Amino acid sequence: MDSLHLSLDELKGLIPHREPFLFVDEIIEVVPGESVVGKKTFTGKEDFFKGHFPGLPILPGVIIVEMAAQISAFMILTIPSLKNLFGLFTSIEKFKFIKKISSDTTLIVKSRILLFRHNFAKSEAQVFAGDELVAEGVISATFVDKSSFRG
Repeated sequence: MDSLHLSLDELKGLIPHREPFLFVDEIIEVVPGESVVGKKTFTGKEDFFKGHFPGLPILPGVIIVEMAAQISAFMILTIPSLKNLFGLFTSIEKFKFIKKISSDTTLIVKSRILLFRHNFAKSEAQVFAGDELVAEGVISATFVDKSSFRG
């Protein structure tokens, strides 16, 4: 399959997340059903830095995992026949945080699909600050039809 690039407006058409819980600025490259590369710049102005930790702003690990999950979802949601699905976390495995991330940092997530069957996906994600690996792990999600949710 050909690789795609998605702007912020285009990616908002595929996932339901919005500020302040949207942790992707751009999908740099996605090969539907195979791999994805996305990025997010943290400015230090995000509310969670105020309490994590005052005077020593460190990006919370849970935000890094959520960012990796949001970016990983594009491997599935850019498959034309699956664009009306909604991804829900099912598990996080072997996620490790190698280096602390401060504010004012751009992170790049590189993720590849390990398994996709019966609307269940498992992907391996690596998170980089520049060329340095700062976190990695395996994320699983189930994908359901958006129309199954009541709003």
